[in-house]
Amino acid sequence: MEVVNNTIDKTSAAVAELTSVAADEKTTKVENPIQYLPVGLFGSTVALAGLGVAWKQSSALFGAPPIISVGVTLVTCIAFVLLILSYLTKMLKYPERVKTELNNPVAANFLGTFFISAVLIASLIVPFSLNLARTVWIIGAIGGLVFMFILTSRLYRGQLKITDAVPPTLIPGLTVLNTATAGAAMQWGWFTHEFDLILFSLGIVYVFVFFVLISYRLIHREPVVIFLVPTLLLMCAPFEVGFITYMSQVPQVDMFASVIFYFGLFIFVVLFFFVFKKGLPFMVSWWGSCFSAGALANAAIKYANVSQDPLVKDIAIFLLIVLTVMVIITFTLTIKYLAKGKLLKP
Repeated sequence: MEVVNNTIDKTSAAVAELTSVAADEKTTKVENPIQYLPVGLFGSTVALAGLGVAWKQSSALFGAPPIISVGVTLVTCIAFVLLILSYLTKMLKYPERVKTELNNPVAANFLGTFFISAVLIASLIVPFSLNLARTVWIIGAIGGLVFMFILTSRLYRGQLKITDAVPPTLIPGLTVLNTATAGAAMQWGWFTHEFDLILFSLGIVYVFVFFVLISYRLIHREPVVIFLVPTLLLMCAPFEVGFITYMSQVPQVDMFASVIFYFGLFIFVVLFFFVFKKGLPFMVSWWGSCFSAGALANAAIKYANVSQDPLVKDIAIFLLIVLTVMVIITFTLTIKYLAKGKLLKP
């Protein structure tokens, strides 16, 4: 009888274990990947918009077909709307995950990519609807200023680790700089000049100060985690976005403009070969490197259009090709990983 009872107990335990495993598998199967959607994925629309702006500027530089910019703009707008709907779903279904992400001292900076996307897309859709472009730009501008204010306030509370001073910390400053750059296309009249000067002042000092702090951290502390390696190219963005914004305020390329452009180009080249080494896995953060390449390419095209220097033109064309290849590769891998269920995971 005792043997029978032992057998029954073992059988019950086995059944319970199998039931537990089955329940776990069922839970895993129904797990919604939307909860793992990172806010940093808006960096993809920043890079796509940057590509669209680059090809739009290239029409004046070497007669690039306008249809290329229009096609990229369409893809960018579709991707932006899909991302907004997806992240809103995450906010409604998994508010705690969103709260945790936006309270993280590093991840919170990536929210700025949403506002950068908005203002860059606004500049692209001006030819189609100026009123819509202005509406989108206002949303991005106000949101970007509030975003920069909140994150700057957090910094002065103290208790932050020096190891958290990583390239994405530059994004709040880059947000207002891009807003000033895109604002020139909104045709606001007298209001644009002074407001853009305010944005430029806030952004340029912010990014230059944090460039120094981040450089200190990168030089004297341990390397950044693998996920943040592609974002190292953001270190060139303060100079290139700063150059574009500065050029929207002055009529010609002066010494200051040349200095920040060429130093940003130097930083990009140095870090490019450090970032893209054999064995680097594909990650969402690859879009951060595309964002930086977009800023550099647009700065070069702006420089070439203003100066008409043959060497700068060659540099601009080369960087446009580099940007296009980087975005195509990253976009293809993003779709591939998303289709396989490998993109949105813990």
